[in-house]
Amino acid sequence: MLSELLLVVTMFLSAAEAPQLRRDVPFRVIAHPSVRPSSLSRAQLSAIFMRRTRSWRDGAEVRPVEPPARSRVREQFSRAVHGKSVAYVTRYWHRVIFAGRGVPPEELSSDAAIVEYVKSNRGAIGYIDGALVPGADVKVLTVTP
Repeated sequence: MLSELLLVVTMFLSAAEAPQLRRDVPFRVIAHPSVRPSSLSRAQLSAIFMRRTRSWRDGAEVRPVEPPARSRVREQFSRAVHGKSVAYVTRYWHRVIFAGRGVPPEELSSDAAIVEYVKSNRGAIGYIDGALVPGADVKVLTVTP
């Protein structure tokens, strides 16, 4: 009985010390290492993903990529950055495309695909689930109000 209790206590303490996934950060903005700013405001991010900002300060093309419209992280990003639902932003893009004034950011199928695209393309920027750590091959940007 004592050994079983010790085992349960040990398992509980081990679980408490194990790294936890961070759920307090709904998304993490990542960029190619060549991208100069280390932080962007929500308004700047919105301008990038609504394709109103076309180049970085050094003249490199801004290349935004997003997860699929049905993803949880895309909805969280859209509400936090654009102040609108994904459905609203999708309708906006339909109107822009129909008018021949632009195209939305490319959609990639997974967080891994977004990380791979961002690390391989100068000027690329994207966002992934906030619980994920993308690795040293990309730059994680701070989002300011």
